[in-house]
Parts: sequence; structure tokens; C-alpha cells
Amino acid sequence: MTSKAYGATGPTERCRTCKGTGKITRKDKEGVAVISYGDERLAPSRTAIYIIIAVILFLALTGTLVVLFYPRTVSATSTKLKIIWAEISKNNTRLILQDTVNVKNSNYFVSYLDGINVTVQYQQREVGKNYTKYNSSVTRPSISPRKVTPLNYSITLDFNKETGSDDIWTYCCLIKYSLGFQIQVNTRFSYFSNKFEFSDSMYQIANCNEVIKKADNTCHLDLTGKSETSDKG
Repeated sequence: MTSKAYGATGPTERCRTCKGTGKITRKDKEGVAVISYGDERLAPSRTAIYIIIAVILFLALTGTLVVLFYPRTVSATSTKLKIIWAEISKNNTRLILQDTVNVKNSNYFVSYLDGINVTVQYQQREVGKNYTKYNSSVTRPSISPRKVTPLNYSITLDFNKETGSDDIWTYCCLIKYSLGFQIQVNTRFSYFSNKFEFSDSMYQIANCNEVIKKADNTCHLDLTGKSETSDKG
């Protein structure tokens, strides 16, 4: 019901709190505060929204850090074996092989190669090895994140008549065939304060096509001037 109040300049409504009596109770629990509808204090609280946003941001940041810094595998695999030097006879043979090892860093941060051991077997017999240890942080190779880094190592193999020199002569000098070797690669890596090892074994073929046979029935090859090796065995 609309009524005219003293001093009012327009239509007003009967006071619902005082029930039209013009008096408001003085009881503590029934006190009334008169606040305009546009007062910011009447707006709903957004505390819950802020908490939800903060939790979402925290989870997103935590998930990102876990993805970036979670330790992943750093692997090393022999991918290419090549004869770069050879002196072959039926009684004594020396070969120098260049082994290309691909080091794959699956992490999102740089890893370091602390050492690598390359062992070569021929007909289930160990015939050569290269043990390399990097003592200084200046010389040890750094493996870029999410990339494959090729490293070359040379291994010297010595054969006599008992260990298969005559077989090497037959395959490389007589029929120009290929030699098969079992390659064992053991690597040691580090990142931050963590250290770990990785081992892999594979069968590799070394081609004898470039070996030159001499008049004295021996064979020779020297490609060391054409090959770049990162370390010598």
C-alpha cells in the first residue's frame, strides 16, 4: 500500500520492519541496519572463487614442474661400426674400428656423460675395448635436452692365428665380405646431483670393401685421415 510520508517527495512504501508504526525495536537480536541496495557490502562474497582459482593455478604449476623435472632415461646405442685402419695377414691382424654411439637425452634439461665403456666381441671372444672416463666438468660432453648426440670412439682390435686372424684375412682380403661384432656399451650419466648408468648390447657389421690387398698377400687400409674421432682408445 502506497502512502504519503512527511517530507517525502514521491511515493513511498510502508516500513515493513516497523510495521507502519514508525518505531524500530531496540532489542539487540532484532536490530535492523538500513543499507542501500547498491552498497558493495550486499554483494555475494567471492572468497570461494578466489580459492578455486588459486588451487587450479597451484595444480597447473605443480604439474608443469613435474613434467619438466621428472627424471627420464638417457640412453646410448652403437649405431655405426666402421673399419678405419687395418693391417691383415693370416697370422696377425690389427683393426681399428670407429664406433658411433648415439646418446639420447629424453629429459627437459641438460645431462652430462661421465664415462663410457665400449667392449667388442668377435665369435663370442672379447677382442677389444675402449674405457673413457671424463674427470673434469670442462671436458665431459653435455647432452642437450630432447636431442640425440652422436659421439665417435675408436677401438683397437688385435688378432692372432688362435683368435681368428685367418678368418679376418679370408673375409676381408679373399672374398671382401663383412665382419660381424657384438658391441657392449656401458655409459655413466649425471644431472643435478643424480648419477646413473645405462647398458646396451647390439650386433654390428663392419664392411671390408675398402680394404686393399697387397702383393705379399696381406691387406691394408688407412682412413684415419678422413675420420674424426672424439676420443682415442
